[in-house]
Amino acid sequence: MDLLELMAPGREEKSLDRLEAMIAQYETAEDAVLGEQLERAANFCDLEWGSYQAGLEALAQRIDATAGTSVEAALRSLRLREEGAEPGTIIRGVRARREREQRQSSERNAVVARYGSEEAAKQPTAFERMFIAAATPLAEPDPDGAVDPFGPFDGWHLPWHPVPAGLKAAVAGALPLPATVVDARTECLQWETRLKELEFVFGCPGEGSLPTPCAARRKVAEELWRNGLPAHGLPDVAARLEYWVGRGGDDGHGYRVLAADILRLAEANLAARPPESSGDRARKLKARHPEWSLARIGQELGISRQAVHKHLKARG
Repeated sequence: MDLLELMAPGREEKSLDRLEAMIAQYETAEDAVLGEQLERAANFCDLEWGSYQAGLEALAQRIDATAGTSVEAALRSLRLREEGAEPGTIIRGVRARREREQRQSSERNAVVARYGSEEAAKQPTAFERMFIAAATPLAEPDPDGAVDPFGPFDGWHLPWHPVPAGLKAAVAGALPLPATVVDARTECLQWETRLKELEFVFGCPGEGSLPTPCAARRKVAEELWRNGLPAHGLPDVAARLEYWVGRGGDDGHGYRVLAADILRLAEANLAARPPESSGDRARKLKARHPEWSLARIGQELGISRQAVHKHLKARG
């Protein structure tokens, strides 16, 4: 490259335009040639600015100077600076996004195949229709008398509000509520799986939603999983711990719930344990304190010296 070419008017802007086009190809190029695209851009920056990082910094500065204070512009310049500091960052992000989109597409196809069609996958399932039917008397019908399964039932449709007693009774009447923490966890995970299916079908996180009676049932089951049922064994404690680790807040309430569960189990274990006999207690004291006399052991246990002798002799 000769001196006249380096001094040509507008050369810097043209070089930045060319670099910007190279970086844009990171988003569109096939995976097999992304490495070549990066090498081409790095060589171009070495030639024009002395290094890949310097070229990306020049492009980021142009964005800062011409794009104003928009959030999008700030993010673009930040990405360029990250790429300059660690070459390949943008390409790794592109590959990760493509892999994620491919997985989502495969999962979406699997959901559609499971239900037979996309439209069928979007409709309430037989399990959901059971709760809708039970709660229909509590629905607020449209002017033409039709019931919207996603509309208010018993005045409720916002999941952060408590479920009214009438709606709770309706969904419990359709199917008995879980009786153990493990069962509550199982039902909640079933609802979460259904919501994930709807996300795949609609193609957007949070796009799908449950019919109102089903959302109410899910909320009731989640409350039972959270703290509404006592733990009756280690599987229940493990299920409750899973809730508080993955879904609970950090205000300390989960610790109190788990502490009550563990204390309840400990008390139940003590109550189920047969009482210790005087003989067992006498032998334990003798093993711990071999220097103690029979009289001293009897004093500790509230029995006679002769009784202590009898207990110890019985075991030999």
